[in-house]
Amino acid sequence: MSIRPAGPADAHAIAALHTHSWQLAYRGILRDDFLDGPLLENRRALWRERLTCAAQAGRLVLIDEHTVGISAFACAFVNADPQWGTLLDNLHVSPKVKGQGLGRQLMREVAAWTLKEACPRLHLWAYEQNLAARRFYERLGGVVTLRHTEPAPDGAQVNAVRYCWSDLSGLIDKRI
Repeated sequence: MSIRPAGPADAHAIAALHTHSWQLAYRGILRDDFLDGPLLENRRALWRERLTCAAQAGRLVLIDEHTVGISAFACAFVNADPQWGTLLDNLHVSPKVKGQGLGRQLMREVAAWTLKEACPRLHLWAYEQNLAARRFYERLGGVVTLRHTEPAPDGAQVNAVRYCWSDLSGLIDKRI
């Protein structure tokens, strides 16, 4: 694993992985015409903005890079919520390398960064129907603290759950 901070030159590759991940994980959750249509340009615009924005303080974007390109990435915003702490907004691993520990390693890195930024908690949102992601977060000790309906990027309403980690030491521990 070669995890490093992402830079503006990584925006296109991150957007491509993000799009592919959503197309696989969110089929049946988000509309097919969105997943197969404007999603890639939507993700490109998001990552161009996130990685070129001058005000990047409080944001961490990490990628895992292999010889064939970016295989995983995570994006977090420190103290995004006064009660729930740092928001892990994205964590995606290429299907080609799932099961090799990249997701766990990125979670460790985000948790360590969160503590370094003097934030004691980490949270994220997952679509309720995304069972694979939910199982992963639960194996890492995430606790569901809220279920609600929210607007999705395709304009639909989806059920989402918030996972929270109040003790980040379990994420940093090498045994996860």
